Amino acid sequence: MLNPKISIIIPVYNVEKYISQCLDSAINQSLKDIEIIIVDDCGSDKSMDIAQEYAKNDSRIKIIKNSQNMGLFLTRCEGIKSATGEYILNLDSDDFLDLKACEIAYNATKDGYYDIIKFNAYNYENGNTTIFDKILENDSFESLEEYANYMYRQKGYPRWNLAFILIKRDIYLKAFEILDLKCRITMAEDALMSFVLWNLSNKFRHISDILYYYRNNPDSSTKTKNKEIIARNSKDRIFVINKIKELSKKHKFNRKIAKVFIDNLKIHEYYDRLIYHQISKRVFKIYDKYFRFREKLRVKFGV
Repeated sequence: MLNPKISIIIPVYNVEKYISQCLDSAINQSLKDIEIIIVDDCGSDKSMDIAQEYAKNDSRIKIIKNSQNMGLFLTRCEGIKSATGEYILNLDSDDFLDLKACEIAYNATKDGYYDIIKFNAYNYENGNTTIFDKILENDSFESLEEYANYMYRQKGYPRWNLAFILIKRDIYLKAFEILDLKCRITMAEDALMSFVLWNLSNKFRHISDILYYYRNNPDSSTKTKNKEIIARNSKDRIFVINKIKELSKKHKFNRKIAKVFIDNLKIHEYYDRLIYHQISKRVFKIYDKYFRFREKLRVKFGV
């Protein structure tokens, strides 16, 4: 299909238990003008055997294979580089979409006027659903400055999960050029990419529709108690914080967006340190109170 409206990017690594549900939700979208790019990240189970069977029956499916295991972030990037769609929708291979997700999200772009469409998601566990985070209401923002001012006055961390948005492919490709990221990171990678994507965009829209089912994975690195993984997570967060500072200075990115991202990454990083006993509970409480105070000033007074 030449220049479809949406390219759905699906990185695949050892998800044979879930991949059929994921792919069914993609191929059965009510919007048919899509392409589905599956990126094989060199797993060891039968996930790709299942994917190959789907590809035989649907010409919209394109499969590419990494030369070695690269992890979610870089694997997703490989898929996006191969995409031809006007917009990109990221779909993790253990999650699935509402069958009208592409149609609803694309219609919200108003024929390409908006750069980014953000929608809502469900947490999905054993057939049960709960709302993922706070619900986004219908809203639109006509400039980066307007969106930054909105984000700056919101309580909590910015929703930077890349699976819950529709974004123009051209903006994604510009972000790759700016990041030029070749190292593997497994924590806060969505925050880093989102930070760049937001700063390269001008027209934003939130819709209240719940279009994504996020599978609650108890083995996720965000929930691990393994001290080595926690230490690696902390190292990745520090890398992302420093990268955001570097990019902000070099490209004169929005100061308010940078502050919101950095503050939220820092408190998570201090929590990592607490978990693997690099700081005490007393020290963590001091940092926690400090960042909560900064958040109150930001939300209430805009400073």
